[in-house]
Amino acid sequence: MATIRVLLIEDNRLLREGATAILNAQPDIKAVSVGGTNGDALAKARAFKPHVVLLDLGLRNMSSIKIVQSMRKDFPKTEVIVMDLIPAHADVAEFVKEGVAGFILKDATLDDFLHTIRSVAKGIKVLPPP
Repeated sequence: MATIRVLLIEDNRLLREGATAILNAQPDIKAVSVGGTNGDALAKARAFKPHVVLLDLGLRNMSSIKIVQSMRKDFPKTEVIVMDLIPAHADVAEFVKEGVAGFILKDATLDDFLHTIRSVAKGIKVLPPP
């Protein structure tokens, strides 16, 4: 795969801009980010055609699970990785049931973060053990 296109959906501006800068510093990753609304996320996905979506589990102004459902329906080839600080087992199970390809903790190392993105972009699921 050439450059991995990543759409980051995160409502915390500092995390969103910082993660986007980190990703864009990688030679094999190009990232764009969005905070706003579900409509903003879907519009960015249509325009950017990401390989991977990094999605904050706890968005304040929109439902993360609905975004996953929309992505799976409208962009079936786009893989979704959900990010959270300390996810509840029930949340992880619900997102896996909806078809996410990866889960990453927000306190993961930079190497783990990048490895998860690259692995999911190659079609490898990166999920916590059941």
